[in-house]
Amino acid sequence: MKKIISVVVVATLFAMGTATAQEPAASGALNECYESTGDQPRTALQPCLERKADEATSQMTTAYNKLQAQTKEIDSSATAQALASLRASQEAFEAFKDAQCQWQADAAMGGSGAGDFSSACKVDLIRWRAQQLSD
Repeated sequence: MKKIISVVVVATLFAMGTATAQEPAASGALNECYESTGDQPRTALQPCLERKADEATSQMTTAYNKLQAQTKEIDSSATAQALASLRASQEAFEAFKDAQCQWQADAAMGGSGAGDFSSACKVDLIRWRAQQLSD
């Protein structure tokens, strides 16, 4: 039963991540950076994406730490398990994010935008995760 639940959780995360990653570019970090860099050379995208990744990571870390602190405050025999599950969930998210964004880069088939696709994917997924931790 535990194995079935694990498969369902992984499949759900994959589907949610794939849906997020396949949103129209107009709503993602890559398009935001295209708009903000304007007529600058394409090399201006990476610094923009790095800034957005730093911002998103900071938001996700803050949300994670807040949720962790709130969970620790709960006086329950299940608190330790909830904290372990939160940690496992975050580790699973990190592994999924890395694999999903590597796939997006690889799908560019060696094109010059592969690094941009990977970076934008990470920003978009980190933003999604920060929102999930905050809700």
